[in-house]
Amino acid sequence: MKRGRGLRIWLFCLGALLLAFLGGQTNPVVFLLTGVLVPLPVLLVGWRVGPRAALFLALTTALAIFSLKPGLEIIKAHLGFGEMLLMGVLLSGFHARGMAPARAIVLTVVALSLLALVYLAGEAALLKLSPQELLAQKTREIMEMVKQFLEGGGSSTMPFGGTAAELEALVQGLLPGLVVANMGLVAWFNVVLVRQIAFALDRPQPDTQPLYHWAAPEWLIFVALGAGFLLLAPVKVLRFFSLNLLIILGLLYFCQGMAVVSAWFHRFSLPRIFRLVGYLLLFINPMMFLVIILGMMDLWFDFRRLHQPEEA
Repeated sequence: MKRGRGLRIWLFCLGALLLAFLGGQTNPVVFLLTGVLVPLPVLLVGWRVGPRAALFLALTTALAIFSLKPGLEIIKAHLGFGEMLLMGVLLSGFHARGMAPARAIVLTVVALSLLALVYLAGEAALLKLSPQELLAQKTREIMEMVKQFLEGGGSSTMPFGGTAAELEALVQGLLPGLVVANMGLVAWFNVVLVRQIAFALDRPQPDTQPLYHWAAPEWLIFVALGAGFLLLAPVKVLRFFSLNLLIILGLLYFCQGMAVVSAWFHRFSLPRIFRLVGYLLLFINPMMFLVIILGMMDLWFDFRRLHQPEEA
C-alpha cells in the first residue's frame, strides 16, 4: 500500500477513536455502543497498514486521552477503553503472524484475562481486600454503570426483571464468566466486522478457511458435562467455578452455532441485508440459547459436513 494512503487510513482511524472516546463521555448509551467498536479502527489499521502502525495508533490514542488530565485517576477511569485498544493490537499482531482468526481470538481473550487477573490481584493487595470483597466491589461498580445506562436510555426497569438487589447478587456470582465471555464476544464481533470491511474494499481474505468453518474442539463437551455435574456439588466454591465455566463454554458453542447459521446463509446465497437482520435476531432471547444448542448438536450431526471425506 502507498504510504500516503496508509497515512490517511491511520489518521481517519485516530479521529474515529478520539470521537468515540469523547462521545462516550457525553452519554452512557453512546459509551457502551462505541466501547464495543474500539478495537475495530486498530484492527483495520493493522490489516491495511501493518501491526506496528496499529500499535502506534493505540499508543497515540492512549497518550491523547491521558493528556486531557494527566494522572493516575484518568488511567483508572478509562482502563476499559485501554483494554479494548490492547485487544485490537493483539488481534492485529496475531493476524500479521498468519494465525487463524479463531485461535487469535482465543489467545487474545486468554492474554487479556490474565492481565485483568494480575491487575485485580494487585488492587486487592493494595486495598487489603479479600477476593470476595473485591468481587462485591466490582459488582457494585457494574451495577452503577447499568443504572447509568438505563437512565441514559430513558428507562428505570432492571433487565430480566427482578429487583436491583437480586440482579446484583446474580451478577456477583457470574462476574468472572461474564467478563471473559464479554471479551470473547467483542473480539469475535470485531474480527467478523473487519473481515466484512476488507471484503467490501476488495481485499483478499487473509486465511484460506472462512470463519463459518470454525468448530470447538470435540473434547470440550466432556468439560461442559463435568461442569454441569459440579453444579450439584455441595461446595459453594465448586458451584461458583462450574457456573462461570459453563458461561465461557456457552460462548464457544454460541460461536459454533453462529458459524452453522453463517454456513447456511452462505450456502443459500442470502443477500447481505437479510444476513444482517438474521444475525441481529440471533442475539435476542431465547434465540441465543437455541444457537448454543445448535452449536452443541453440530458435534454429532455435522450440519456443515466438515468431517465428511472429500470424495463424499
